[in-house]
Amino acid sequence: MDLIHRRRAIYTGMRAYFDDHELYQAISLWQKDYSEKPKYALSVFVARCCSTPELKEQRAKILGSIFNAMDMPIEQLLADPIDAMKAESSLPPAAQHVQDGKTQVFIHLFEQMLLKVNDHDERNIRQFVIDQSAKLEMDERRSMHLKQWLAKRRPILAANYSLPIMQKIIHYSYVAMCEQIGPVKSDQSLAQAIKETEPLAVTLQFKLHDLL
Repeated sequence: MDLIHRRRAIYTGMRAYFDDHELYQAISLWQKDYSEKPKYALSVFVARCCSTPELKEQRAKILGSIFNAMDMPIEQLLADPIDAMKAESSLPPAAQHVQDGKTQVFIHLFEQMLLKVNDHDERNIRQFVIDQSAKLEMDERRSMHLKQWLAKRRPILAANYSLPIMQKIIHYSYVAMCEQIGPVKSDQSLAQAIKETEPLAVTLQFKLHDLL
């Protein structure tokens, strides 16, 4: 198996677990430190890539996915990512993604809601929204970016979303919040989050209640 074939297999096996930026960094790490090492060294490679608690829990699945990809016919593998990696590295960070106004307001409202609960409840709310997001109609790229952001694996939501999708995410968050802290406290927390987000919505000329 030549270098390009192995790179495509690594890329295919890891695709479902990492966003573009993380994945390109992982491929670069593999090429630099592991491409000439035996297959069993992949376990160390995967461990280095899994830097968050959520990813660490998925380490065995990620490694298994890579091994499965290495056994796949080459025509079933994803295309070689090398050109996309070069293109991304040539972009300044600010040019890689620009959030539109409604997405900025959505992010602020969502984050203000979660600031009203403790860390344990926040994790449960985020996981509930991740699970429910499978019901949302969006392309694979947007789905991946959303899950990465919800899991706190990336600090920036690197995509824009339609209003109906953002409405549903806020709804899922509220439902999960009610389960964690009860409807009375949830109503109070949502009202406070709306109040704290309203100045940004006014500045961006977006009707905040369109998200509700």
